Amino acid sequence: MSDEEDGPSYVKKQKVIHYGSLEDKEKARVSGGNKTAAALSTAIEAGKEAGHINITEGRTFDIEASESALQAEAMAEFEKRKRARTIQVSTDDSEIKANLRHLGEPICLFGEGPAERRERLRKLLAELGENAIQRKKEEKRIEQKKKEQDNITWYHEGSESLKEARLWIAQYSIPRAKERIKKQKAEKLLPATQKTAEVQHLQKRIRGVTNDCSQIGDNRPLSYCCFSPNSKILATASWSGLCKLWSIPDCEHIRNLR
Repeated sequence: MSDEEDGPSYVKKQKVIHYGSLEDKEKARVSGGNKTAAALSTAIEAGKEAGHINITEGRTFDIEASESALQAEAMAEFEKRKRARTIQVSTDDSEIKANLRHLGEPICLFGEGPAERRERLRKLLAELGENAIQRKKEEKRIEQKKKEQDNITWYHEGSESLKEARLWIAQYSIPRAKERIKKQKAEKLLPATQKTAEVQHLQKRIRGVTNDCSQIGDNRPLSYCCFSPNSKILATASWSGLCKLWSIPDCEHIRNLR
């Protein structure tokens, strides 16, 4: 074989010459591009519906804003550390614990020593301010003063109707209280045998009582009850301040007495 056949062969590129206007070919190219864009859009929508493509719309990520926020955060951290270094904290561990207690923080963490506790107090004061302890003490003092003022007994002049009501209560309750105390004193002087006999008699009477019906007397506990002279009505009193009348023996509610 000759040297010419062994060497690479080169194909000469032919020049393309367009005759006339390029408007028709440009229109064909644009229309072909639109078809391609439409097909691409259809494929993207199909991918979205199938769940293979997730596109977040309406959200942008500003790199410069993010960097400025990070820089501001770093500068704030540096300033906080600088303030922490300038804050004077006591070396007395008991005083440090008392200050932590005033700030509402735990006085000791697991595995924490006096040095770590002192550093934690310094960081807290850097965040809250050097006068945070004084503010807390002042708030507690104001709160304590308010509680003391709330516990002060004060008097004011009542109305005439209140005076009359209290006089009526006194005239009603004091004689009955005197009779009750007199009766209790008399019972205290009774011999033990007589007291035992009365208790046994009461037990015999209770054993003969049967429960015929049941009824809810009131929302609050009942304090007293009494039968009428003909034993057809029962009156009950409760802690709610109401007196209720019940029919006997069907135990139906008749009315309330205030």
